[in-house]
Amino acid sequence: MDTPQVPPAAPDAGQKMSWSDKFVGIFSSPGEVFDAIRRSPVANSNWVIPTVVLALVGAILGFVVISNPSIYDQIQRVASEQMEKSFQKAIADGRMTQEQADQARGQAESFGATGIRISAVAAPLFVPFFSLFAWSLVYWLLGKGVMKATSPYLKVAEVYGLTNFIALLGGIITTIMMIGMDSFSATPSASLFVGEFSATNSWHRLAAAFNVFTIWQLAVVGIGLARIFEREAAKVLVLVFALWLLWNCALIFGLGSFSG
Repeated sequence: MDTPQVPPAAPDAGQKMSWSDKFVGIFSSPGEVFDAIRRSPVANSNWVIPTVVLALVGAILGFVVISNPSIYDQIQRVASEQMEKSFQKAIADGRMTQEQADQARGQAESFGATGIRISAVAAPLFVPFFSLFAWSLVYWLLGKGVMKATSPYLKVAEVYGLTNFIALLGGIITTIMMIGMDSFSATPSASLFVGEFSATNSWHRLAAAFNVFTIWQLAVVGIGLARIFEREAAKVLVLVFALWLLWNCALIFGLGSFSG
């Protein structure tokens, strides 16, 4: 009598998935990637590697952009306009005299060129890690408090970290657009529909926040959180986008108007 064949145990998809599979999967079938992440042990490489790559490539792209004389002049002009607006508001509010404003303006101008060049390269090195840890904490607390999910914080970081591949693609496309269109405001966002973009206009900045790659990344983050939290995707996506919109409105209309 033949012995019944017992089917072999299914391999752990999270452990078997290669980095090429993860990279392609984030763009083509993120649900499968996050199902594998949910079933596998915590792997810090899932957030470390994409974020390090994003930071390094972002610094290179920042250097490329700032090396373009025309774009550099645009950035410098925007910085000067924002600084002047802030000084005038401080003078009007009685927080600064004209003499103090002139002195601060001179100090800022002497450091301005160096500061712009440093920040263009340094900011991309640190912002991806800050965003990763901060937003992962927000989403983890959201899952734990609102959805009663039990996923650990580092699992949420894995989800967010892997979506940084989308941010990476967005950074490359944005750099190509800026150089090709010779404009610092040339981004794949709703700002393309603004006649003459002004960085001091809050509504223009809100339009710029609606970036194709940002929306894409948020959607994939929502899918990933729904998979690891084991909750309905539609509800998670609504919460993710609502948080993002509230944050941007507070940042642009709240802090932006407060600072002048």
